[in-house]
Amino acid sequence: MALIASVNNTHTFFLKHLESYWSFLLIPIAFSLQQEAPRVLTKYAFKGLIYGCAATLILCYGNAIFEIIAYNEPWSYFLRWRHLSHDFTEIADTHPAYLGLFICASTYYLLFKAPEISKKHKIAFIILFSLGLLQLTSRLALFIYVLVFGIYFVSKATNLKKQLGLFIVFLGITISLFFSYGSDYLKERLFSVQSIEKDDRFERLQISYEIFKEYPIFGVGFDKIDSLRVEKYTEHGYIVAAHYKYNAHNQFMEYLSVNGIIGGLIYVLVFGYLVIIALKQKDYLFLFIIMTFIMANITESMMVRIKGIEYFALFVSLFLNKQLIHKT
Repeated sequence: MALIASVNNTHTFFLKHLESYWSFLLIPIAFSLQQEAPRVLTKYAFKGLIYGCAATLILCYGNAIFEIIAYNEPWSYFLRWRHLSHDFTEIADTHPAYLGLFICASTYYLLFKAPEISKKHKIAFIILFSLGLLQLTSRLALFIYVLVFGIYFVSKATNLKKQLGLFIVFLGITISLFFSYGSDYLKERLFSVQSIEKDDRFERLQISYEIFKEYPIFGVGFDKIDSLRVEKYTEHGYIVAAHYKYNAHNQFMEYLSVNGIIGGLIYVLVFGYLVIIALKQKDYLFLFIIMTFIMANITESMMVRIKGIEYFALFVSLFLNKQLIHKT
């Protein structure tokens, strides 16, 4: 689809856009040449994801602490807008939605698939991840995170009464801190219906849909998508979106506007195929990875940024390589 979008509706062949995609085509080839079993490669990949998320959060918290000290702010400012969401992760050049998704995937692996990691280290990671997700203020990531723990405690209800009690205590302390020290921005961001209604993403969806209606079959292509979006944002008075050249913030609408109905159809078929294979093989780890990636694509164009493409290419290649070896 990237190749089609690069050569569609252009006189200059915008093949430069493929630099975000073509190097990741080597990942499945590299995995197929490895001698290690897919289980070993999966362990390496997820441990890298876990430690990467932890390192990113530590960097972000280190910067927040430095700023609080440097600007002589009270420590309660941890939960004010200056240290939340994009302002929190800017030092790590990371989008909150992506980091939130990676944390959820890491937590699932920690809880269900990581016997080599000691219990005390798991607890340390989970505490860091829980606090980090609150700092990211991503509603979808928090929902997935709570869902992970719900699945975990339901699946192991008879053996985890003590752990459930500790988790409830930790959750209670977190909620108390949230309502005691959380800013109005944080509370409105996470719990206000008005914050959803006022979300600028609906504006971007509208514009992407208008572009799709103008170019329904093959889409507008990479050549014109940015300029056409900015033009339409400006026409409708969406000045912030025009200034920052925002994408659709929905991967399905992204493909519809850039690649037309062909792109949208391929997107649905590819993810439908992955879900069916994961269900047939009862591979719940990768089913979780695929389903949460689909959920994240509802509010973000995950396949536009390098981090999203890298995440998808890495873990889907692991999953498909595992299925290929299983068949042989």
